[in-house]
Amino acid sequence: MGTRISAEKEKCIGAGLCTVAAAHFDLDESGKVVVLQDGDIAEADLALVTDAVSMCPAEALSLREDG
Repeated sequence: MGTRISAEKEKCIGAGLCTVAAAHFDLDESGKVVVLQDGDIAEADLALVTDAVSMCPAEALSLREDG
């Protein structure tokens, strides 16, 4: 069981705060979020990614538990 990142590109407003907070995110050519992490988030990165998700002004990012 692990934690994964979910992104709703249609909600993304391209603020880019997630890309500054964690290397797990980028913006595509249209300015929408791209999740660079495929699979479970490493335990060592979880706090950083959680902060990045909470910074999203459009609430386009979330974390989900797999298992």
